[in-house]
Amino acid sequence: MHKTKSKRQAQYMIENVDTEMGNNIISSHRENSWSLVSQYFWLAFDKGIDYDYYRLRKGEQELYFEWDNWFEWKIVASLQLIRKLNADYTLNKEIREHA
Repeated sequence: MHKTKSKRQAQYMIENVDTEMGNNIISSHRENSWSLVSQYFWLAFDKGIDYDYYRLRKGEQELYFEWDNWFEWKIVASLQLIRKLNADYTLNKEIREHA
């Protein structure tokens, strides 16, 4: 039996990104041609209060942002993109593999 390689590449994450910084990163990417693919339902009573998420895409690249009021933003993407965010925004966060 022939096995095909999965097109999905490994995902990495940084966590506990300050709320304001995470919002700035999302806004900056939206202003730079990243498309909003999905978000937490905009009419949800707890959107931005207890929980939120956004998924952005530009070409083949994807960014996933998940927020809650305890741990703030978690950002998930390819290793290359996570490293770039960590450096560009001086986040100095530990990069971990995302399951």
